[in-house]
Amino acid sequence: MKVLVLGATGYIGGAVVERLVERGHDVAVLVRQPRTIDGVEDVRTGDLADLASVKAAVTEDIEVIVHAAVLTGDRAHDLATVEALGKPVVYVSGVWVLGPTGDGHEESPVNPIAIVGYRPEIEQAVLGRGGIVIRPGVVHGRGAGIVSILVGQAAERGVGVYVEGENKAPTWTFVHVDDLADLIVTAVEKGRPGAVYHGIAEEAVSVAEVAKAAAKVAGVREGAEPWPVEQAAEVFGGPFADALALSQRAGARRTKEELGWEPGRPGALAELVEGSYRSALS
Repeated sequence: MKVLVLGATGYIGGAVVERLVERGHDVAVLVRQPRTIDGVEDVRTGDLADLASVKAAVTEDIEVIVHAAVLTGDRAHDLATVEALGKPVVYVSGVWVLGPTGDGHEESPVNPIAIVGYRPEIEQAVLGRGGIVIRPGVVHGRGAGIVSILVGQAAERGVGVYVEGENKAPTWTFVHVDDLADLIVTAVEKGRPGAVYHGIAEEAVSVAEVAKAAAKVAGVREGAEPWPVEQAAEVFGGPFADALALSQRAGARRTKEELGWEPGRPGALAELVEGSYRSALS
């Protein structure tokens, strides 16, 4: 299958490209500047901020587009981009669109927090054209992602910290980036048009426990302290601080049943203490 990947040099998109190549797909990527990507000969240049360049990259031979790129922040432009792609799209969104939830699933109503405020509109634009939406939890692995921020904060502050808002014991959903890549490629291969799938391997992990593990990795005083969201906002800005304080419990039962997806990489705590974050810090 000929697959065009948007966001191919990013955290998630890079893993998706690797998996597509491994499974024998013919991969094209859209990048801002020409560069070499292992296993990919078809490198096309363009920018999501330039709609004409995106349209030019979607040639007749493209069968499916994986949209794993960060949105530009311009609602009208991002909607126009999805509407102009003209091919089936597998769009990587996220469970933050559900807002605070204690029982999130693929059919749950959306209630997005500010940082992903118009993302449900992007989802609907994709679904309305027969595309597929993937909603991962907090993505970890390969020493990167939001978890690495907690490691950095622990190293800076000398103790683990987690952002605390109204919920005094926040939990996050998690998925390893390589398990997520497996899911996205499986959706490309056999996903149902118009479906929403959840990329969630762990339904509710205590953020305090993650912060404790981050402190251990950083080699600082063990433990974790709450960090008021108002103070975190001074460092990260209000929308992202609110996202870090968000408490969610959500699952992927239908996704696993329908696509046969079986995430098997280490969970967030194990990956922190024993895996890629320790080696990334050293």
